[in-house]
Amino acid sequence: MADHRVLDPAARLREAREAKGLSLRQVADATKLSVRSIELLEKDSVDSLPEGIYRRAIIRAVASEVGLKPEQLLNEFTARHPALLSAPVTAVVAQPSARSSFQTGLAVISGMLPLVAGIVYFVLPMTRSVLSEPAPKPVAARAKPARAEVVPVGGFGDVPATDTRRVPVVVTLTISSRCQLRVVADGNEVVGRTVEQGETFPLDLGDELLLFGDNASAVQFSINGQAGRSLGAQGDALSVRIGRDDYQDYLVRH
Repeated sequence: MADHRVLDPAARLREAREAKGLSLRQVADATKLSVRSIELLEKDSVDSLPEGIYRRAIIRAVASEVGLKPEQLLNEFTARHPALLSAPVTAVVAQPSARSSFQTGLAVISGMLPLVAGIVYFVLPMTRSVLSEPAPKPVAARAKPARAEVVPVGGFGDVPATDTRRVPVVVTLTISSRCQLRVVADGNEVVGRTVEQGETFPLDLGDELLLFGDNASAVQFSINGQAGRSLGAQGDALSVRIGRDDYQDYLVRH
C-alpha cells in the first residue's frame, strides 16, 4: 500500500540526509556550520537558530548539501514559520522625474559655461603663439641617467614590489542581542565590553581576528559583504579565530 505521508520540511531534510548516508558531522564540515545548528533545523527548532539572513542561509546550505532544492525547502520552512523567516525588506529608490532631470542638467551646463569660457580665453592665445613660432631644430638626444634633485635616505635602490595578494578584507560584526564581546585584532583589543542589540563593528582584517563572548548566536558577521556562517547556538560560548589565511572558510556556501 502506498505511503501518502506528507512530511514537514524538517523531517524531509533529515530523511534526505540519511538517504545519502551522511552524518550530522559530515554535513556540518561540508557547510561550515555547527552540528548543533543542523540538529535544530532537523527538529524544526527554527527559532533557536541565529536570526536574520543567517536562518535562510543555513536552510539553503543544508538543503543543497543533502540533495534537496534550496529555494523549495526554504519556502516550505517559511510557510510553517512566516514570522521567523520573513524575507528581507528591499529598499525602493524613487526615480527622478523628467522635469527634475532636465533642470539638473541645465544647472550643470550653466555651471560649466564660465569654466569653458576661461579655457578658451587662455588656450587660444597660447595656441596662436605656438603655431606662429618656427619649429625648433632637432637636437641629438644624449642619454643621461635619471636622477632626482634630492637623494632619498638610503640612496637609490629598487622599489619594493607591492604584495597584490594583500587585498582589503572587511569583517562586519552585527549584534542581534545583548551579550559580552571581546575582539582582539592582531594582538590589540579593539572591543571589550557588553554590546547591545543593533550595534555593528566594521573591522579591517590584518593577520587575524579573535572573537570571544558569552553568546555565540548573538554575534553575526559578513566578510566583504558576503554572509558568514553561524558561530554557534544560543548560549554557546564564543571563541573563534578568523585569519587572513582561512577567512573564506567562514563564508556561507549556497
